[in-house]
Amino acid sequence: MLSLMFLLLLTQGNLSMSEQRPQNIFILAGQSNMAGRGGVANNTKNGIPSWDGIVPVQCQPNPSILRLSASLTWVQAHEPLHAEIDYNKTCGVGPGMPFANAVLTRVPDFGSIGLVPCAIGGTTIREWARGGFLYDQLVRRTQFALQSGGVIRAMLWYQGESDTKIREDADAYKGRLSRFFIDLRADLGYPTLPIIQVALASGEGPYVEIVRNAQLGINLPDVQCVDAMGLPLEPDRVHLTTPAQVQLGETLTGAFLQSLPNPIQLTNYSSRRFSNFMSHIFIGPLLRFFLLLVAFTQLAATVVRRSRRACLLTNLAANVAKDIFILAGQSNMAGRGGVVHGKWDGNVPPECRPNPSTLRLSAKLTWEEAQEPLHADIDVGKTCGTGPGMAFVDGLRTNGSRIGVVGLVPCAVGGTKISKWARGTKLYSQLVSRAGASVKDGGAIRAILWYQGESDTVTKEDADAYKGNMETLITNLRADLNKPSLPVIQVALASGEGKFIEIVRSSQLAINLPNVKCIDAKGLALQTDNLHLTTMSQVHLGMKLAGAFIDSFGQMP
Repeated sequence: MLSLMFLLLLTQGNLSMSEQRPQNIFILAGQSNMAGRGGVANNTKNGIPSWDGIVPVQCQPNPSILRLSASLTWVQAHEPLHAEIDYNKTCGVGPGMPFANAVLTRVPDFGSIGLVPCAIGGTTIREWARGGFLYDQLVRRTQFALQSGGVIRAMLWYQGESDTKIREDADAYKGRLSRFFIDLRADLGYPTLPIIQVALASGEGPYVEIVRNAQLGINLPDVQCVDAMGLPLEPDRVHLTTPAQVQLGETLTGAFLQSLPNPIQLTNYSSRRFSNFMSHIFIGPLLRFFLLLVAFTQLAATVVRRSRRACLLTNLAANVAKDIFILAGQSNMAGRGGVVHGKWDGNVPPECRPNPSTLRLSAKLTWEEAQEPLHADIDVGKTCGTGPGMAFVDGLRTNGSRIGVVGLVPCAVGGTKISKWARGTKLYSQLVSRAGASVKDGGAIRAILWYQGESDTVTKEDADAYKGNMETLITNLRADLNKPSLPVIQVALASGEGKFIEIVRSSQLAINLPNVKCIDAKGLALQTDNLHLTTMSQVHLGMKLAGAFIDSFGQMP
């Protein structure tokens, strides 16, 4: 106890740094040039992109510039700002840090800045439409940022390079971008949200000028456009160099400050000055007593919260009607997102984070709070990472489903062919046994989520037999679980271990049994092994599975 008191007294003078919350929030969204590729180039030896690590003085960290991390905590901002958001790519210097530093340089009493990175490289404007993963993530991160008490000052938007490849996309860009801005303002409850967009400096296709004209032609209130044309590009002729990103950040600063009233009046300035003044006046015994009181109050509240959480989990796990979903198949259902060279990177996106109302049936047949990796004690012979299960549940709740307490039953095992799931095999028997145990204390099995088939692409004999084997498996499972109309949502392959992928995919897409739906994973990003889905792809897949369930089975009793 004495050590705690001593620590509090030592650190009380630095609380403003450790507990600082931003007063002025800026959203950074778009694709790679907003995420930052300044200083990123392919390694001449292995061809893998790497960042040179050069951070100009305009991009250096500043205690008054914070960043909302992927885990939704405020941390001091530093380059690369988007490293854990656009994590499937190599990030470098972007315009966010030079923008924030320039604002503070030109307006010293502006107040602390909170940057909310949301940009993802290689994305089209369609992928940012309302209801999509990127849109929902942007809204969710922004809403969380506002909980700290700050105010959104603007969104900085730089996107469109991927819409220059196809004439149809380029022609539709203006309408889609306008709709995105309108929807975002509505869903954030900020109809006059200032938006500063960047007109393209480059593109991935021949229709750059069509997209540029669309950007420059947007005529919505409080939407400005700065032009990046002519800024220096990296050798790939798509991404801005580090000096160009610095220049762009300062250009964005100029546009932002010109849009503010003159003189600048921000309501948080006076409260910040008052707070600093009071800190100096009351840095003596009264403040020390207050800090101790706050610390002990927070400690007591933490104990109470943990106790309530433990009680809640106990109540949820016992005799509570649960909506139960069985997760079965092979490695992409078990989850290999973030697994490289046999090691998981531990990155858990917000959509996959634990929720007291999401439970998991362990290998010991006990209900516990679900967390990644879901299959760690089921697919024990492999290294498991992020799979689609947690994102699936998040998608159900995000899309307004009436789903209550959810119980996930992991059963997937990597490297297994469909024949290893036939009735009478160990995997089949384990699935049926675990499914039966899941409803022992109440609840109902709502669906089986099935992703398997990569191992059946090695030989033509296995590929040709896949459709019949899968239909037999579904029929047998429904009979042995005594649920003749049990919904099954299967995933058509994104990859395979052999050359007969299309035969297996065609079989999956052609299954025509009642209450069997198929969603397509083709085109989702793969790990470097070209077999397993990346973490981001697993999140996308989970959302797709949720959409399929809600659309087809969401109203089932």
